[in-house]
Amino acid sequence: MMLSLSLKAVNDMEPIYAKCNKSCGHKFYVQHFKKDKLHNSIEKTYFNCPNCGREYVCFYTDESIRKLQAKMRELHRKMKWADGDKLAQLKQEESKLKADIKNRMDTIK
Repeated sequence: MMLSLSLKAVNDMEPIYAKCNKSCGHKFYVQHFKKDKLHNSIEKTYFNCPNCGREYVCFYTDESIRKLQAKMRELHRKMKWADGDKLAQLKQEESKLKADIKNRMDTIK
């Protein structure tokens, strides 16, 4: 897949531009992501090509990852109003949180 999904885009549901590069080549905007509950509280977040139906998985989460994502959303709210040393501290915390989320997602994938 030739698109990069940030956690922010998925969490805020910002439309993203995508191309079905594994099947029909259709170009489209993804405005809503689908979620399927799998076993042991694991959820799959994905979207389908509206032309051919090909599924593109964005990521898998479990309860601990969803809690970290909620923490990330709160951190982004704080960053909007921060400046100077406080903003630098929040950016450092954001970096650590992103790495932790990625590692956990890679583990359950």
